[in-house]
Formats: sequence, C-alpha cells, structure tokens
Amino acid sequence: MWPFCGFALSTCPDAPSSAGRIAARGAAAGATDVGGRCVLTRLDHLVILVCDLDRAVRGYEELGFTVTPGGEHADGLTRNALITFGDDSYLELVAFLEPEAPSDNVWGWRAFLPSGGGLIDYCAASDDLRADARRLEEHGLGVDGPTDGGRRLPNGTENRWRVARIRQNGRLLPFLIEDVTPRSARVPGGPANKHPNGATGISRLEVAVADAREAARDLAALVGDPPDGSLRLGACTLFPVAPGRDEEARGRLATAGPGPLAVGLATGAPEEAKELDRRLSNGVVIRLLGRTS
Repeated sequence: MWPFCGFALSTCPDAPSSAGRIAARGAAAGATDVGGRCVLTRLDHLVILVCDLDRAVRGYEELGFTVTPGGEHADGLTRNALITFGDDSYLELVAFLEPEAPSDNVWGWRAFLPSGGGLIDYCAASDDLRADARRLEEHGLGVDGPTDGGRRLPNGTENRWRVARIRQNGRLLPFLIEDVTPRSARVPGGPANKHPNGATGISRLEVAVADAREAARDLAALVGDPPDGSLRLGACTLFPVAPGRDEEARGRLATAGPGPLAVGLATGAPEEAKELDRRLSNGVVIRLLGRTS
C-alpha cells in the first residue's frame, strides 16, 4: 500500500497568499507555454464532499447522472464515486468512512463537514508534475508535493497518481494531479460518460473570491490570458465571483474562504439553463447549460 496524498492544508497561516504574486511572476503548471508562461490546459475534476456516499449517489442518479463506483482511498479514511464526462473531466463524490471520527486526512477535508461539505476543491491535470512543481517554485510559489496517492477499486485494481498543491489562502487555485497508472483506469469512459440528463462536460466553474479583479489576474497567470479575456482551463471557463450582492459567494467566503462555488455543465441542447435540485446535489449549485448559455 502506498502512502496517501500528502501535503499541507491550503489554509495554513504560513502559506503565502496567491494574490498579486502569481500574476507578477507568471508561473503555471501544465503542458503549454504561451508568451513565456507555462499554462494549465486541462481540468481534471471537481471535489464534492458528502456525509453519506450511498445517499449522495442515489441523489445524483435521481438528478439524471450515471454514477460509477470509485473505491477506497489509500489512507483508509475516505471512499468515492465518480460522475465522468466525455470532455475527460469528472465530478468526484467523496465521503469519510467514519464521518464522526476525529481523524482527518491530509487534505483537511473534515473541516468542511460542519458546514455540510459540498463543492470544496478542484483539480487540474499535469503530464509532468515534478517539472511543473519545480517551475512553480522557480517563480517563487510554495508547492507541497509531489507526493504519492492512490485508490483501490471495488474489483481490487489499484490506481496510483501523484499530486501537488500550491500554497495559498483558501482554494482559489486548483491542486494538480499526474497519473502513474493509466488514467483510463482511474476515470472510466464509454457508457459511464452517458447521462440521462444530457450532461456532456464541465463548461463553467464559478469561484468565490474576495476581489474579482485580483483573482482574475492570479488565475490568468495560471491558465493564460487570451485576447477575449476569458479564463479557460481546457473546455471549462473560470468565473471569479466576489461577494457584492452574491449571497452564495458571501457564504462560501465566510465558511471556507475562496474556492469553487457553482458548476455549469454543457449539454449541447437548445433549452435554457436549468438549475438542478440542491436537495439532491448535497447543496451544490449545478446548472445544465443550453447551447446558447
């Protein structure tokens, strides 16, 4: 059994703030250099923490998703289920095996349980994590990792990967993952990608931030700064949302700090955007987006 993903909590008081420093140094992990900056190019997955995994699976199935059993993580503390899409991204439903136990995993996820869990983090894919982490550090950013992680599937197959996280206040920036075993073993495709509700991929991710302009500058340093001003991580567009009149953003910032807030899923259908029932999504704001959204 390999050690589970190990890195410091993103809320560590000694972690340098991402604000300003990232944009000034222009660092990123990923596969492409644009204008001298390395740019993240692929969204890997979103993390949704739930108290009862079986109940959450039933809820998401009722919402029209095909949910695939995941397995138990190598730390023996959590297990998951996956909702995969044709754009190679997925939603991870994850729960502690013992929700009331005091022990936490190295991600610090248990701290999200008192507020009900929900959408707590997101992840970008890397093809060479050691090189990407080194590049980030060369630009003055603190990085925890790479460290080894893994998960055992219900059939006994072991998936292995490496992870790293940029030190930051909150979870504005994604953590990074590189597969050691084939990604196809970790993230199933084929029939698992077909959903009765028509969802085909993650096309929009709103991120709660204290200052939208500053956050956009930080994110642009990681994902690139295209002429049209959009912040794209693969097929997904990132939207910083400041509190202002947004009650959801205020709540996220108050309980968990900056981080993922709401999800828009592509469908390719001509209908108007539709928000799914939060009672079944564990409180996560998920919208099915029409072709014109």
